[in-house]
Amino acid sequence: MKKTISIFTAMALSTLAFTACEKNNPDNPSVAGGNGNLLLTTIMPNADGMTGAAYMQLVNEKEGTISVDNNNAIPIPYGGSYPLVIDEEIFVFPSYAGDTKNELVKYSRVNGTLQKNGTMALPPNNSANSIVKVSSQKAYLSLAGLGIIYVFNPETMQKTGEIDLTSLGIKDKNPDPAIMIKRDGLLFVGLSQMVAGWTSPTEYTQSDVAVIDTQTDKLVKMISEKSSGFSQPTRPIDPNSIFIDEKGDIYISCLGNFGMVVGHKAGILRIRKGETDFDPTYHWTITDAAIIGEAKTGGFISSICYIGNGKAYGYINMPGYYKPGEQGHTAIADRAVEFDIYKKTLKAIDGLELSNGYGILVSNYKDGLSIANASVNHKGIYYLDPSSGKISPSPIIQTVGNPMSLHYFKK
Repeated sequence: MKKTISIFTAMALSTLAFTACEKNNPDNPSVAGGNGNLLLTTIMPNADGMTGAAYMQLVNEKEGTISVDNNNAIPIPYGGSYPLVIDEEIFVFPSYAGDTKNELVKYSRVNGTLQKNGTMALPPNNSANSIVKVSSQKAYLSLAGLGIIYVFNPETMQKTGEIDLTSLGIKDKNPDPAIMIKRDGLLFVGLSQMVAGWTSPTEYTQSDVAVIDTQTDKLVKMISEKSSGFSQPTRPIDPNSIFIDEKGDIYISCLGNFGMVVGHKAGILRIRKGETDFDPTYHWTITDAAIIGEAKTGGFISSICYIGNGKAYGYINMPGYYKPGEQGHTAIADRAVEFDIYKKTLKAIDGLELSNGYGILVSNYKDGLSIANASVNHKGIYYLDPSSGKISPSPIIQTVGNPMSLHYFKK
């Protein structure tokens, strides 16, 4: 396997007022994995950033700020993709670096608790990172470390086939399949094209996407965008880095080698509804882009969550805030922003400090959004009202460790 260090260190290199306070799962503190309708994931890196601990647990929704520790949480692999929720099921990936048990684990939320109800063995060095469910009995799992996509039954957790994409790789016979999305009977797969590390070659300033027929599980073609200078379409740990708007158009966040390779840019590309090639009329450069309300310019998109009408929320990694010697997710260098993907504008979100690269995920929450933040002074998850763009003055959840993600289940 060509990746040998933790994704949480290397992949980011460049990298309602509430007053009441609740204890962790006060209604049932002894339940392993907690009890409630909020799935919280936290991460506690060691000083080297390459090792650490990560946890997953359910928490009860409450009025006011909930203070949560990890005493009842379920340990999950450190350095894996965010746990992925599909309906009432939660899929937990192995470590991206291959230093944990090689298996995909499925949990179900039953009566407000987590129940482990399936595993699927994976080959060594798999770097599994993305799932797309096509039906109750068919899903796809991308294995970035091997250049293949598993076809499996998500009910039985049994492999039923695989799609070999190794012929699309440059130099190392592995295109590094990353985040996927389905549309109109086709599966679109971002290809990171990393070679001997976390970056693509200096001369490879293009973005590649594999297009697969979901009826036959055959590769239709690989499409490439070469004019913008963007590289690495989708972020392998972020399932929202490829999304579809209400018009049916696909948008893809490209990382641009995290700003680590001169000549590569980060930005957003589009594939129009009904098309299977990149839209030549649209590309939005994020590298060095101006941000309203922020003096420094952008680097790459750390996270993004599309909500509609061209609006999305997330974080931009800001090279201008890196201090000498800082690297990876430990740098306090991520700014929360509002994206307008139609007007191509960025606006800083007031009320949140700069975050490190661990606490950056934005998710749907009730009638608004939840937004993680891990600053010098605070670590927690806040409520974001998209109608006003305002942040709750206090976090809805305070965490021990960095808040990675929050998923809201309707009761």
